[in-house]
Amino acid sequence: MRPASLYHGPYLDAAPDFMVGYNEGYRASWDGAVGKVSAGIIEDNPKAWSGDHCVDPELVPGVLFSNLRFEAPDPGIEDLAPTALRLFGIEPPPWMDGRPLL
Repeated sequence: MRPASLYHGPYLDAAPDFMVGYNEGYRASWDGAVGKVSAGIIEDNPKAWSGDHCVDPELVPGVLFSNLRFEAPDPGIEDLAPTALRLFGIEPPPWMDGRPLL
């Protein structure tokens, strides 16, 4: 898909052209996350995964911890930015995806 079919708004020119995602059971190495180059291309992961940026929520669902009750049904990641803006007393711009959850 072309970026213009996925994104919109005044920052469309900064949208990524290409995003790497991982299939279930795969991710970037711990070394790769901090910019190191490992000797092996594929290696076992003996550590627990405490968080990732693996893109596809169907394969790697995310979790948001909050002590505030969401009033909107079926919240999504696109709702986080408008929610944060509203919490700081800033009205989300009309071109922003998502909606405030509070």
